[in-house]
Amino acid sequence: MNHQRIILFVALMAFAPVRLAAQQNSVLSSGQWYKFSVTNDGIYRIDYNQLRSVGINPDQIDPKNIRVYSFSTGMLPQANSAVRMQDLTELAISVTGEEDGKFNGQDFVLFFGQGPDRISFNTQKQMFAYQNNLFTDKNFYFLTVSDSPGKRLGNSPNVAGSYPTIQEFDDYAFYENEKFNLLKSGREWFGEQFDNTLEATVQFTISGITANSPIKFTSAVMAQSITDCSFKVFFNNTEILTQPIAAVPNTTYAIKGRKVADTLQLVSNAVLASSRATQEIKYQFAKGGMGLSVGYLNYFLFSFKRQLAQYGDITSFLTSASLSNAVSNFIVNNTSATSVVWDITDPFKVQFQNTNQSGTQTSFSTATASLKQFVVFNPAKATAPTFELKVENQNLHALSPAQLIIITNPLFEAEANRLATHRKTKSGLSVQVVTTDQVYNEYSGGKQDFTALRDFIRDVYRRPSSSLQNVLLFGRGSYDYKNRVLNNTNYVPIYESVNSLSPLETYSSDDYFALLDDNEGDWLESPAQNSTMNIGIGRLPVKSKDEAKAVVDKLISYDTESRKGSWHKDFLFVADDGEFNIHQSQADQLAMSIDASNPEFDVKKLYLDSYNQIERNTGPFSPEAAKALDFAVRKGQAIVNYTGHGSERVWMQEQVLTEQTVLSWKNAPMYPLFVTATCEFGRNDDPFIISSGEKILLQPKGGGIGLVTTARPVNSSTNFTLNRAFYLSFFNKINNQFRDLGSILRDTKNNSLTLGNRNFSLLGDPSMKLFVGSNQVTVDEVKTASGSTTLKGLSNVTMKGQIKSNGSVVSSFSGELEITLFDKPTTEVTKGNENPPFTFTQWSNILFQGKASVTNGAFQFNFVMPANVATTVDKGKLSAYAFSTDGGEAFGFSTNFLIGGQEPAPPSDTMPPTAQLFMGDTTFVPSGLVAPNTKLVARLFDKSGINVSGINPDKSLVATLDGKFKFVVNDYYVADKDNFQQGTLTFPIDTLAKGKHNITLSASDTYNNTSLTSLDFVVSEGGQLVIEQVANYPNPVTESTQFWFTHNRPGEDLKANVVVYSLTGQWVFSEEYSIPESQYQVSLPEWNAVDSNGRKLGNGLYVIRLFVRSESDGSNAEKSAKIILTN
Repeated sequence: MNHQRIILFVALMAFAPVRLAAQQNSVLSSGQWYKFSVTNDGIYRIDYNQLRSVGINPDQIDPKNIRVYSFSTGMLPQANSAVRMQDLTELAISVTGEEDGKFNGQDFVLFFGQGPDRISFNTQKQMFAYQNNLFTDKNFYFLTVSDSPGKRLGNSPNVAGSYPTIQEFDDYAFYENEKFNLLKSGREWFGEQFDNTLEATVQFTISGITANSPIKFTSAVMAQSITDCSFKVFFNNTEILTQPIAAVPNTTYAIKGRKVADTLQLVSNAVLASSRATQEIKYQFAKGGMGLSVGYLNYFLFSFKRQLAQYGDITSFLTSASLSNAVSNFIVNNTSATSVVWDITDPFKVQFQNTNQSGTQTSFSTATASLKQFVVFNPAKATAPTFELKVENQNLHALSPAQLIIITNPLFEAEANRLATHRKTKSGLSVQVVTTDQVYNEYSGGKQDFTALRDFIRDVYRRPSSSLQNVLLFGRGSYDYKNRVLNNTNYVPIYESVNSLSPLETYSSDDYFALLDDNEGDWLESPAQNSTMNIGIGRLPVKSKDEAKAVVDKLISYDTESRKGSWHKDFLFVADDGEFNIHQSQADQLAMSIDASNPEFDVKKLYLDSYNQIERNTGPFSPEAAKALDFAVRKGQAIVNYTGHGSERVWMQEQVLTEQTVLSWKNAPMYPLFVTATCEFGRNDDPFIISSGEKILLQPKGGGIGLVTTARPVNSSTNFTLNRAFYLSFFNKINNQFRDLGSILRDTKNNSLTLGNRNFSLLGDPSMKLFVGSNQVTVDEVKTASGSTTLKGLSNVTMKGQIKSNGSVVSSFSGELEITLFDKPTTEVTKGNENPPFTFTQWSNILFQGKASVTNGAFQFNFVMPANVATTVDKGKLSAYAFSTDGGEAFGFSTNFLIGGQEPAPPSDTMPPTAQLFMGDTTFVPSGLVAPNTKLVARLFDKSGINVSGINPDKSLVATLDGKFKFVVNDYYVADKDNFQQGTLTFPIDTLAKGKHNITLSASDTYNNTSLTSLDFVVSEGGQLVIEQVANYPNPVTESTQFWFTHNRPGEDLKANVVVYSLTGQWVFSEEYSIPESQYQVSLPEWNAVDSNGRKLGNGLYVIRLFVRSESDGSNAEKSAKIILTN
């Protein structure tokens, strides 16, 4: 905002709010309330017509009962221990004509209203200080009509006697124009830019400056210059100041600008201020040498003495000279018989000051032992406040206890309530949903202020009955609190640091809302102040109702659909190369720690240096690593953890993850939690950039369920410290139960206190749990047909076990078990693309994947070991995951067996496996249509089971596309439940070119007997929805028939509309159908050959027209067919 404050109110002092006792109810809890706004300090008038215009009938109210409430002006103090109001507070007002108990046409309300900024006068320095409100350009006042008299102006007597005379007052002029935020971060904005234009002038209409009086002038400027530069400042064309500014380093993470602020004392006559009615301030910028050199005006303020008079319709005044007197006599010139003086020292206890009037002079005497402030004005010229809205009753001060509070922008309230209902019913939590406006109304007088949100949270947290654990901020934040930038996203404010110029020290953070102890809140933003979080905080950075719905849909589906698969126990660690292998080393330390301490989870490693790289014009690129990550996410992971270089849009210079990758993911409902120890990947406060981290969360039916991620640059040391603390907290169970994400991240932050860790935040629901229950899968018996616990090549293996909780069998647990058997760990060495090769180990060779029934807490399964087993004998690993029909889950593992060697005399098997191939799903027919992004589906059978061991590549499951592109797909095959002999392979294939294609699957059984099976298919053009065929059966139709169609988008949600026409083109029937997760061939409900009114149609030839639309991207298609009715 452009602040140029000198015309209406020129001398204001800060009002210190009194500390009030905590309130049990808000004043807004009853009655009817009307919200008005003001932008400047002044006297405001509400008359008969304005009351009627806002919905109040003035004829039906007693004006004595009119009340006006507000809050302390300026921004709220950050320190929790600072004095603050507890709710809206009533202020003294004047109601002209209230004596008769009727609000007549000539009656009106007057009140002293303050603008949103805070102005104070320092009596020692004899100068003003101005604190610009970062959050709003409005202050708010709430009017209500109660059933009892309201607070009215007090009466300040005109003290009789002769006292020292006051005929001048202290005044100020302030200028600040908030236009530029260089890093789009932090709270500080800068004004006029000096680049192409090197001079700027600001003028003020100020007359009556006292001759030969001091002027205290403060000038604040900033420059972004790689060479030394300077400003010159002129007051009424008199040069008063030169401000040199040192150069900034020309490096990526160096400070981007230097600020300079100087204060000097001038003499009014020396700068011609006393003789002029217009004061002119001019700035000139002298650029540095070659290269970048741009200057900015931050602000300037000057304090001065002025002749005491009424300037215009209204003038506010105070004078420090009065402090020398017990009683002072004020003489105000240029007044009229209609001029009125109020004592506004306490804005909530304004008093009418009794005066004497003599011609154009108003005088009065009053006690001045303390500094007082007055306003002289003409009531007829008072300004009307702006009506905002009628406020519904609310009472956050008496909010029922809740474990989770959702603070939402009103735009998203419906979806916030839908999520709250889910958390109540599914998670058993007590939940409250409140809007930002409701919080502002009670905790900051209607003004936007992020501290109001913190104060509300703290108020709830400190109540004796509090059970508060987590707060979810439902809406995106922005570095721009005042909507200065286009398409701003300031829905739920985020904490922006004070620093705005250092890339490594400026940040945004939601931690602030969780700093609730008495000695916290001020947050000096330095490592020396180790503030700790008391609750969990998360944010859903949504910007629209559609995004809000999509995210809530994902959160609900994660709890209701996704806890069914062994992917839910897979942790994927991804690491960048270079930097002397620090990223791979840190990722490996984390992975090995989990593998050692929590082996029930399966750790997978994707290190960039393990993959080939190619050079492009834009730098190195690793399509192999990118594809490996893409496949891993699509296959399903519980957590994806990345360590390395990154930005708002990509991971690694080699672009292993990009924005396009994220947008292509359709991995519902297998949503991982992403932990990204990299720079800026989850930035969510820049309206011009929607980060890839945000898109991971916002992507409908794809991406992730949440992120622990960064919003600003970080360093590897901070990353590793926090990353390690995260897993220590993650596995720190309570009563053998995994905790919610908010509690985990709270403890993570508290146990890794560094300045940089405030850059990390949770994009997601803090009340969500990745894992539920305390059940374990225990494997009680592992043996071969010969009774050995050493599993050899071609051994027939039986395994038995149970589902237990705290050592006891859970007999109520019935469902399904998924099993993965790993061969011994393998040692792998990276390629050494940028640094020496890095050596690591992992469980990479799968020998069997299958499923088994769990009945009453017990399970048993058997399979044949593949012949391809590493010859050395050592411990293998069985990994198990179980889910029950009622939504419970269990994790487990066993290493109590050996793997190695070969069975000396296994049964004979010379028959290769059989395979049926499909594209998309099993309804596909050969040479059918598919979209460019599809999947290979294969059903395989062999009496000895299918080989998925990767030890012998020639006997692996290999899919070959068009005779030249080979894919090893061992990990994508899973045996059927309770039947190791058959199973399904599901493998994604993307970016297929238009036209005819062929795919061949080479499959071997555990005896290494091999078969080849091929399938032809056709890729449609451009990925558009295509209806390949539409028909009905039977046709001709006697009683009823069923329509069906084939298409190229299996797996997508579709809307299908069937319309039936007669041969003359007359519409006779239509029906729309929703088809979730459609198959290649879709069969619609039976049609009884009736029209839309249920009447039987006559015999004859009819035309069916089918309209189909994809719910994913809106793509649509239509196709017709003919039907014959023979009733």
